[in-house]
Amino acid sequence: MKSFIVKIAFLVNIIFALALGVSYLSVHIPPDKFWYPAFLGMAYPYLLLINILFVFFWLWYKPQRIWLSVLMFMLGINHFNDYYQLFPPKKFTGEGIKVLSYNVHHFTYDLNKKQSNSPELLEFLKAEAPDIICLQETRLLTKGKLSPASIRDVIPSIHYYQMAHTTTYAGPLTFSRYPIVNLGEIRFKHSYNMVLFSDIVLPKNDTVRVYNCHLQSNRILPDEYGVVDSLAAGNDPKLRETKLVLGKLKKAFIVRANQARILAAHIARSPYPVIVCGDFNDTPVSFTYRTVRGKLKDAFVESGFGTGNSYNGKLPSFRIDYILHSHLFEAHNFKRIKVGFSDHYPVTTVLTIRDITSTKGDKKSVVKSK
Repeated sequence: MKSFIVKIAFLVNIIFALALGVSYLSVHIPPDKFWYPAFLGMAYPYLLLINILFVFFWLWYKPQRIWLSVLMFMLGINHFNDYYQLFPPKKFTGEGIKVLSYNVHHFTYDLNKKQSNSPELLEFLKAEAPDIICLQETRLLTKGKLSPASIRDVIPSIHYYQMAHTTTYAGPLTFSRYPIVNLGEIRFKHSYNMVLFSDIVLPKNDTVRVYNCHLQSNRILPDEYGVVDSLAAGNDPKLRETKLVLGKLKKAFIVRANQARILAAHIARSPYPVIVCGDFNDTPVSFTYRTVRGKLKDAFVESGFGTGNSYNGKLPSFRIDYILHSHLFEAHNFKRIKVGFSDHYPVTTVLTIRDITSTKGDKKSVVKSK
């Protein structure tokens, strides 16, 4: 009986080791071509945990069998580094450009609430005093404390802003301490998600292009959270509801794949170094992340600690909010800040400039300033 249990355990180990290996393929295989690996990519942290548990099990029972999971782990060490930073980096105390990215969920954690968290949110932004702020899912109000002009005026470090409408009252919003001299939009067909980009002149006349991104949402409704919770807990929810949720995830994977290609191509054509901020709605082990990141650096990987999970909603938490940047920048003091104003957490970093060749373009300001 004991021998039979060991054989079954090793068979299960093989299945989960192979599943972990297939999850690595999700960064290379476009979901619109073959979408199955995308689900395993999303499940990467759970697959990794199960394989680690098998390592400890075999160390205790049959040490010679640890190598399957160990080998699979080593094959994906780069993905592990994208997900987890085990050692806290040295704190940077010098001067730099502080960048903050935050999906504010229409300025409230719960859309059913009539009152927003405006006083606390504004105090938070004032205290953080970023030089560049990229907000996604804002309410573009024409007046009140959370109108773009009011937010700009209440944060001493901010002088300029740029916005775009995805709907009549909502869209991305970019604030800057430095002049915004050019702006543009990347709009995706059949989607309310979009990218806003701003050319910002930094001190010493260096110009950088800042992308404020919100890629395709999964569109899981509140009454469907129970299905996701049941799946995460290993329970068996109703088949019809499960198919509905998985279908939405599949569709979102496919749509984001095309959006990621469009965004990556636009970044490649940028005449300036770039800072890419925003809510990608996908994890570090995904085709979306790998395509957009390309040769860019990830501020979390450079200077973060822990997991950096940025989702604060009822679904399982993953790192889906990012600050990427060109190699001409160096990132310091990356933080995921646990404040409860939204279903996301804000992320911040301080960027220092290694070397930027300034390219002078049209300096006509097309944004409102103080």
